[in-house]
Amino acid sequence: MQAAVLPIENLRIMLVDDDENVREALTEILSRRGWLVEDFSTAESAIAALKRQHYGVILADVNMPGLSGMDFLHLARESAPDVPVVMITGYPSIDLAVESIKFGAVDFLQKPFKAEELEIVIRKAAGNAVRTSKPGDKTRAIGTLPEMARKRLEDKIKELSILHTISESLDEVSEKDDIFRKTMDIAQIIADSDMAFIMVVEHDNGKLVVRASSGYDSQEMAGAGFSLSEEPFRGVLDKRCYSYYMAKGGSLGGLVPDGPRPVLLAPMIINREAVVILGLVGRPGGAEISGDALTLVLNLTAKASLKLENIALSENIFSSIIGALNSLINALDARDTYTRDHSHRVTRYAVEIAKAMECPQEVVDSISFAGPLHDIGKIGVRDEILLKKGGFTDEEREIMKTHVVRGEEILRPLNLLVSEKAVVLYHHERWDGGGYPKGLAGCEIPLVARIFSVADTFDAMTSTRPYRQALSLEVAKEEIVRCRGTQFDPEVVDAFIVSELLKG
Repeated sequence: MQAAVLPIENLRIMLVDDDENVREALTEILSRRGWLVEDFSTAESAIAALKRQHYGVILADVNMPGLSGMDFLHLARESAPDVPVVMITGYPSIDLAVESIKFGAVDFLQKPFKAEELEIVIRKAAGNAVRTSKPGDKTRAIGTLPEMARKRLEDKIKELSILHTISESLDEVSEKDDIFRKTMDIAQIIADSDMAFIMVVEHDNGKLVVRASSGYDSQEMAGAGFSLSEEPFRGVLDKRCYSYYMAKGGSLGGLVPDGPRPVLLAPMIINREAVVILGLVGRPGGAEISGDALTLVLNLTAKASLKLENIALSENIFSSIIGALNSLINALDARDTYTRDHSHRVTRYAVEIAKAMECPQEVVDSISFAGPLHDIGKIGVRDEILLKKGGFTDEEREIMKTHVVRGEEILRPLNLLVSEKAVVLYHHERWDGGGYPKGLAGCEIPLVARIFSVADTFDAMTSTRPYRQALSLEVAKEEIVRCRGTQFDPEVVDAFIVSELLKG
């Protein structure tokens, strides 16, 4: 007797995966769609059930103990050739695509995937299934027709190529705006859309603001704002699910210039909250986006979301570390009030010298960031040495010198740039090689440290200390010029002389 063909709405799904957590999660997702799910932990038990019961779609993991996913696929095609099989894998490849199609799979999903992607694949598999025309006739089973198999293989290879391009493209960028731009560009190509935009939630003012747009010709969409309670945006954000519909011209606050046009709004989830929306606007009167293209777009937004979440996490960690360092600086300031003012003054002076030398912006930025932290290592120097009003003994001097190494060790968790680390570690090196901690000479000393050395000495001479009064600008200048070519880089001294520092 020929098996009954169940409507997609009453679909019975076989789920085969050895991971209990995966089975529970997928069963919950699929059950919410009104589908009946029967899950199996082994391929052997699933094959036995397949001989007794008809299923509309089979979902099977590739990597399983005992019979592998591919072994299961081969047996499933023999036992139930009319049932479409979708393979699930965490390691997609063209070889896997070829092997899957060869054995009769209709599709495969890459872990992790969104619920929307899973639903699209299942509906496509069930809706496109080719049933046997006569009882017991397996010759026309799905996946056995050469033309269909070839077409599926071509589609899957194309999809894998696009997924690879998505991963590579997003890996190349690390700034939010660049991620937004890449996401729009790739999504437009996938969906063959006319226009694209990125909207970001701004909770402070209760707005959803257009952060970037593409394909809008002369229209300036960036900065356009919408209420978070405004539909269809509210539904996309609250349900964290894409919305697809035909929009009239002028709708979405002018984001759809004329119409009707197909519009896709896809959320990006960061820390379990929808805070970004990708919008795609099709051509006037254009066809709806295909299921395959929609799956790829959702895959793109998932990868972009992960990239944005990693950036947010890094920023939070960085802020926490900076907060901890500021606490250390405050503790140091409480011991020696000179240190705080000195660090900020030296940083300002070093920036002025760098500008006089016409240094690249990255040099100025390194000085600006690392400068206030350059003496952080003094937190580990005992009070009787750090606060001593007279000269140091040889032993005390050696202990004091350790502050540069201590500072680098304290800042190591920040993963500073090489130039930023150099400010902390090498600002006491000398041009003639007589400095510390490594005795570097000449251009062996990083430029930022050579600049900072002059600025540090200038501030030390022009500041009042417990054991002496501040020297005049002229006296300080003469001393630095005297040490040109011995303690200091001659070019840095020349820039110091023409900088704004000696103009009062």
